[in-house]
Amino acid sequence: MTFGFRPSSWLGPIQTRTHLPTLVTFVAVLVASFLAEKQNLTIHDQSLRASVQHEASLIATRLQGQLSADIQLVQGLVAVLSTEPDMSQARFSKLAEQVLGDHKEIRILAAAPDLIVSLLYPVKGNEAVFGLDYNKNEAQREAAYRVRDSGEMVLAGPVNLVQGGRGFICRFPIFVGTGSDRKFIGIFSAVIDVDALYAGTGVTDPELGIELALIGHDGKGVTGAQFHGDSSIVEDNPVLADISFPVGNWQLAARPLGGWSVQPANLWSLRFALLVAGTVILFPTILSGRLSAARRSAIRTLKRRERELETLSWRLKVALESSKMGVWDFEPDSGSLIWDQQMCDLSGYSGEPGSLGLDVWWKCLHPDDLKTSSQFFEGALRDGGHYSEDFRVLHPNGDVRHIRGVGVSFMDADGKKRMIGVNWDVTRDMELRDELMRTNEALQHQNIELFDGQQALEQAHAELQKQQAELHRLSLVAKHASDSIILTDADRKIVWVNDGFTRVTGYSLGEAIGSTPKELLVGPKSDPTVMEHIAAHLARGERYHTEVLNYKKSGEEIWISTHLVPIFDDEGQVELVLGIERDVTGSKTRQRELAEAKIAAELADRAKSEFLANMSHEIRTPMNGIIGMAGLLAESDLGADEKQYVETIQDSSDALLKIINDILDLSRLEAGQFEISSTAFDLRHCVDRSVDLLRPKASEKGISVDVHYADGLVDRVLGDDGRVRQILVNLIGNAVKFTSEGSVTINVGADRDDPYRLLIEIEDSGIGISPDQAEHIFDRFSQADAAITRAFGGTGLGLTISSALAKRMGGDITLRSELGEGCCFTLCLQMSPAESDGKDADMAVVSPATMLSESRILLAEDNRVNRLLIHKYLNDQPLELVEAVNGREAVTLCQTHAPDIVLMDMSMPELDGIAATREIRALDIEQPTIVALTANAFESDREACLAAGMDHFLSKPINKSHLIDTLATLQAERRLGLS
Repeated sequence: MTFGFRPSSWLGPIQTRTHLPTLVTFVAVLVASFLAEKQNLTIHDQSLRASVQHEASLIATRLQGQLSADIQLVQGLVAVLSTEPDMSQARFSKLAEQVLGDHKEIRILAAAPDLIVSLLYPVKGNEAVFGLDYNKNEAQREAAYRVRDSGEMVLAGPVNLVQGGRGFICRFPIFVGTGSDRKFIGIFSAVIDVDALYAGTGVTDPELGIELALIGHDGKGVTGAQFHGDSSIVEDNPVLADISFPVGNWQLAARPLGGWSVQPANLWSLRFALLVAGTVILFPTILSGRLSAARRSAIRTLKRRERELETLSWRLKVALESSKMGVWDFEPDSGSLIWDQQMCDLSGYSGEPGSLGLDVWWKCLHPDDLKTSSQFFEGALRDGGHYSEDFRVLHPNGDVRHIRGVGVSFMDADGKKRMIGVNWDVTRDMELRDELMRTNEALQHQNIELFDGQQALEQAHAELQKQQAELHRLSLVAKHASDSIILTDADRKIVWVNDGFTRVTGYSLGEAIGSTPKELLVGPKSDPTVMEHIAAHLARGERYHTEVLNYKKSGEEIWISTHLVPIFDDEGQVELVLGIERDVTGSKTRQRELAEAKIAAELADRAKSEFLANMSHEIRTPMNGIIGMAGLLAESDLGADEKQYVETIQDSSDALLKIINDILDLSRLEAGQFEISSTAFDLRHCVDRSVDLLRPKASEKGISVDVHYADGLVDRVLGDDGRVRQILVNLIGNAVKFTSEGSVTINVGADRDDPYRLLIEIEDSGIGISPDQAEHIFDRFSQADAAITRAFGGTGLGLTISSALAKRMGGDITLRSELGEGCCFTLCLQMSPAESDGKDADMAVVSPATMLSESRILLAEDNRVNRLLIHKYLNDQPLELVEAVNGREAVTLCQTHAPDIVLMDMSMPELDGIAATREIRALDIEQPTIVALTANAFESDREACLAAGMDHFLSKPINKSHLIDTLATLQAERRLGLS
């Protein structure tokens, strides 16, 4: 029982059904007209969006293709840098110029090994970028670390460029090695000019018929900020297209110029047609309603006369029973609702009739009508008067019945508000009404279809003309594109090719149509695996990109980069395959040349290492004799002049040996074979020993050398004390060398936040260095000027090697100087906490005495001078010295003489030292302690000796005291069973 307001001024005729059909028809016409206009608007909007989608997709494809091509070019350069990490600027500029070609949108290329920019192209106008340290540059440090940590390319931008304009910055990690040896060495940056990119891909084309916006700053896709176009485009329900890159993506948003058109062009013509159709439908309906009203008026007159003949009670009973009306009575104050049996039957209520609660009625209502019915009922109670309402009830068995309720609200004799009404089943009437509405709608639909058909035909014709124009433009683009374009059917038979295909392969359109690309282009050297991958991807309807070796019509080999894109029909089946191909033969040739250049460089590096090893052996072997004999001569009783001669020989030999050691150290650093060994050592002892080596020279020149240690300085640290001494001797030696009067001061301290980050200052009062000279002071073979070289000597390698060693130990060397006022070198080294066992790394089992104990020594040495020298060194020791002139003899003497210690030369005839050691270790004898004697100074030589079974390693030239100390230590170890 639901009940709503009842405007008696115009619902009265409806209750008599006089104008009900007319009203229903009118409402139906209005609803149909509204739906037709809405559908017309939907079609207009879909057509407009499809057009914008097409243009936006073209722009997105161009952007993605252009950027992907640029990224691939830059990745090629990154691959070359991975194979040539030490590439020079000239080499880099040449490669960059060749690779970029006409890609003018790439403005700047920069390589930053160790995150410091050292390679740049073009150099002109960008000189300020050289030396940029990403570790110290807060603006770019985070992006650089993100590239390093992710191991992938990172796209940033667009950003404002210092040189003017805006650009995208692509940063690539540079790795060397493969597998577990793969190592990060720096980053490579490429700046792509925004304006050039937009102009080349049509984004800023003034003839473009749409407005564009780009979203995804820094390649973050929809989560990134908008960086191109009006922000209103994104808020105006735009067409969207994704632009994906190897890492990251953008989103393109588009709308028509001026925004979306809200009103279709045919709106008023459609409304006029709907008005005419509605008039045609309503006119007969009105006539039918008038005739129906006259008929009902006659029936009511007859019924009224009949009811006048019956008693009031009989009339009411007959009316209720014959019409199956249910009577209800509701008293709002008490909430009492009275139903008769017919009301219970109408509502599907199985309980007894009588006084019920209002909630019983609400439970019987259909859920969809509950809210409306309750509102009508409450309105009738509030406003009073008559009401009429149609609603539905839901029976327990699931039947739905349409009920019409009529009632009146009034005040009874007791002054209480009451509401009395009747309900009856109008399900059949509703079915008849629905049938009538469906019939009218069918007639109206037929008229609309005729009109829509005409409109659709006109629209299809206009769309066809537009598509033909678009196809003509696309065909011109495809025909004159520089790349080869192939269109094949589902069976891979060619249906069309452009002029670019003819230029690349030599086959004309007529020759290509009907054949497959495989039949035309595949030759004996084409990779069948690539063909199988192409077929498999296309069979799955997947895009595919690869490079394949093809053949021209003339038989000439060409490398092709092909992009294959399947095109699907309405049923999702592959209808056509679009192939876009580019001749990359030149690129392949360059790759092959680069690979060959890499092999040549590796061979040259190997030859260099072999040369240095041979040079080390050939120079150190005679140097061993010169230095050794000079030392022995110095120990003899000589006159003043002879002593001066010997000292001159020793000084010259030491200088020559230092030059050789510097060159070999530099070679080891360049080859990455320079090892840093971490051992625990006493810091003050290390510094003092380094200073003590140079105090005699300083005393000769009359200058003082002072050492100051900071308060709280740690005593023991973990690091390579030998390399620390090497750096200190070089820096302090330079200070002494270039100071004629005054002093040299060494201040040893540490970083305030890290006590193991050492800061050692070596300050002198010498000649000083100008700012221009200071810029190149750490370059190899570099000194302040030629006059200094003549005056003080030296190769200019000491500071180069010291700086490289400091960096290998996590630090650096810096210079502060003014010409004529001395220099201050600051050495920074990163050490670690030492073990707390109190032992030095150079742990000796015993303190060897000057005099050795009795033992048998086997000397295996092919050089007579070296045998003589060692014999002289050990002549005054209680040793039995047995000599062998080659490795084979050494093996034999080990079997016959059972030596305690073997001094084994590495380079001997018949059998070298390593091979002889292996054979000795295989003998069933008491194994001797084997010491390698070698002029080769590379770490790999030391490792080879130890791997062959040797116990110790002595480098030539051999110092007498060092030899005797080593033998004493070895004798002590053998006595304790440690060797």
